[in-house]
Amino acid sequence: MTSYTVRSTTQLSGDISMVRTLNLRSVLRVLYDGGSHTITSIAAVAGISRPTTSQAISDLLAAGWIQPSDQSADRQDGPGRPAQRFEFRPRAGHVLGVDIGGHKVLVLVSDLSGEIVAERRATLRPTSPRARRLAVMNQAITEALNAAGLPAAAISCAAIATPGVVGPDGKVAHAPAIPEWVGVDLGKHVQDRFGIPTQVFNDMRMAALAEHWKGVARDAADVVYVHVGRRMGTGLLVAGRPHAGRHGAAAEIGLWRGLPWAHAYERLLELAPGALAKRGDDAIQAIFDAAKAGDAAAQAGIDAFADLLVQGLAPVMVTIDPELVIIGGGISAAGEAIREPVRARVERETDFPPKVVCSIMGDHSSAIGAVRSALDVAEERLFAELKPGPATPAELPGQPPKMPAGTR
Repeated sequence: MTSYTVRSTTQLSGDISMVRTLNLRSVLRVLYDGGSHTITSIAAVAGISRPTTSQAISDLLAAGWIQPSDQSADRQDGPGRPAQRFEFRPRAGHVLGVDIGGHKVLVLVSDLSGEIVAERRATLRPTSPRARRLAVMNQAITEALNAAGLPAAAISCAAIATPGVVGPDGKVAHAPAIPEWVGVDLGKHVQDRFGIPTQVFNDMRMAALAEHWKGVARDAADVVYVHVGRRMGTGLLVAGRPHAGRHGAAAEIGLWRGLPWAHAYERLLELAPGALAKRGDDAIQAIFDAAKAGDAAAQAGIDAFADLLVQGLAPVMVTIDPELVIIGGGISAAGEAIREPVRARVERETDFPPKVVCSIMGDHSSAIGAVRSALDVAEERLFAELKPGPATPAELPGQPPKMPAGTR
């Protein structure tokens, strides 16, 4: 198995080598968690000696995982010497987050701090066959990598968000909204095409994860995310982590045959005037504007839609007792005009009503959640496999070692 190795002039073995490995990881953890630190402060937090910390710093600098900080020191780190500070080097590695659905492909390239360094988007038709959809995704990934100035070999790992039920094997098990999508193995496809270890997740669960990371659910652990747009979907966070269930179908209320909401959004769009009825977000905004202006039909349509939405969400809310319900998708742009009727019905239907909020992440949420999942894998492997040892040419600063092939 390939390991994340760092330069070392001395080869150690046995227990001493293991202690040095643990010390190395402890030092990197202090810096990885953020901020600019002196050797003395790192040693104090890591609980190791200053000489041991200095050796670890030398190894990590040589491997390119950390860098001297340009922050000015406000104190000295020893008699007569200015305190030198160090920080984690986020661009020592990169990950890929992909959202591929019925209407679009969105690819984000992120460094290890979560900063997006490149983005590419492509449009799709809901009727596009599998081969066309995969080809468009391939092109978008290639363009995103080129925009970031990175070869595929520089990407530690990737995560893909896609509609439907994604089984434990990473294959799409159910996807009524996309033709020919059942059975597709997106992880294997990206692994074979780009050589990037890749995981695959349901897009709604990735959207919920994104809200927990950078959106409106940062302080919430148990969350229901509902996407309202050209299709309806939900995602769950339980204890801050996406919950999939045995078959990957947890909270897929669209699979509930007893809930007649498959065409509820389309019926709401029909209330928009003229040609706007086919223009998605513009139509929704027009309907809410009309209701605000006193249009009784528009208000009745919104009320009926809110009734149906909460009817579908109520069993989920009662089951997991969430802190937060997030309204995402195109309808979230209506803001308070949709939040308030949903909130009122949630309070009426549940004894312990969660707070209801609207997403502010637009259509980036699933791709951002995929980035977060890829970062989690990159972090886990970094600290599991980092150890002292001879560096190879591929492990020079700026070109950190790759994750082991075959990981999906």
